[in-house]
Amino acid sequence: MKSLPKIALGAWARGNDGTFGDSLTAETLRPIFDKAMENGLN
Repeated sequence: MKSLPKIALGAWARGNDGTFGDSLTAETLRPIFDKAMENGLN
């Protein structure tokens, strides 16, 4: 069985439905996603 990561990156806000205001954009969230991938999140 493949082991599962102990942490997850919730990306549902990436579509920006207004839940967290209007400052979240794909451009501002991309560095967070990229850093998570660089550090082994899969």
